[in-house]
Amino acid sequence: MSARRLRVAFASAVRHASDYLRLLSDDDRVELVGVVEEASAPDWVREDSRSAAERAGVAFAEVDDVAALAGGGPLGDPPDLVVVCAEPTRHARLAVALLDAGLDVLVDKPVATTSADADRVAAAAARAGRVCAVMNRTHAPALRRLREWVDAGHVGLPRHLDLELLASGAHFATSVERPELVVDRELSGGGELLNFLGYCTDAAAYLTGLRALEVHAFTGSLFLEPHRAAGVEDTAVVTVGLERGVTVTVTLGRVPFAPGGTPTTSSVRLLGSHGHAVADDDAPAVAHFGAHGRTTIAPDAGQVAAAAYLRHVVDAILAGGRPDYGIAEARESLAVTDAAYRSVATGDVVPVTARPVGEVA
Repeated sequence: MSARRLRVAFASAVRHASDYLRLLSDDDRVELVGVVEEASAPDWVREDSRSAAERAGVAFAEVDDVAALAGGGPLGDPPDLVVVCAEPTRHARLAVALLDAGLDVLVDKPVATTSADADRVAAAAARAGRVCAVMNRTHAPALRRLREWVDAGHVGLPRHLDLELLASGAHFATSVERPELVVDRELSGGGELLNFLGYCTDAAAYLTGLRALEVHAFTGSLFLEPHRAAGVEDTAVVTVGLERGVTVTVTLGRVPFAPGGTPTTSSVRLLGSHGHAVADDDAPAVAHFGAHGRTTIAPDAGQVAAAAYLRHVVDAILAGGRPDYGIAEARESLAVTDAAYRSVATGDVVPVTARPVGEVA
């Protein structure tokens, strides 16, 4: 008897969906059953979702309500998992509808654009008793290796973390499906702080196991005209105070040219009581020197981390379990981003108002 395959559908496919469709199609344990899009969505949204489905070679259907997937109508039998890849401001609403219909979901990051919406998703998951996984980078190999060093006591007790995540503006037109998905607040909910800070917050929580207590942040539109014209930040510097006096500094943004050889480069420097360690997503890499100077050849860190987490989600659901990162962790992370925006508005240090993991409003 052949092993059961996980039936996976997509609810909207306008952001990151093409990458996730490709990565999931490479997993022999997965059966991609298609993409649905809301019939009420704008023309460009429906066309982008249709195009993503066509490129992946899967079915496409327009529906009045994505919850119709639970009835098995648009794409045949009900899927085992629905991946939400809409514009960020629609993530929470679609996730709640699917959870209330009794379906397990995997939501692209950010799970919501406000903590209040993240609370609604958490409440829906609790009501339905369903899985709500959220895309993240905690399965990045470099980060996992650093956690092993921390667990082994090689650096002693963590005292400070310095994190950097920079996207190259030179790749903006190709690495983002539509620039407005990042800079238009009606679609994105914010700027690069909302887009990237969660990855850094997740890394700090994963490495230390400590909750964030307070935040101080600065933002600016320093480099890119699309961000400046839309009134959203392209860069930010954030300081986070964790439990037990541990501190975190984060430098993030979309800059003209990031130092790595891929669209996004990230690193973590951890200072401990007895040593320090660095996790660099661009290492190992190959440097090629030619007529046009140095070219760094390295795996795309975002793709590697996404592939690892997607494999983990498939593993967990096929085994009847839950992924190690879900709505509870995503809510904690988004609360830090909320606090960062409040800090920018007030020019002061502000407390993080997250609820403990597992507590639902």
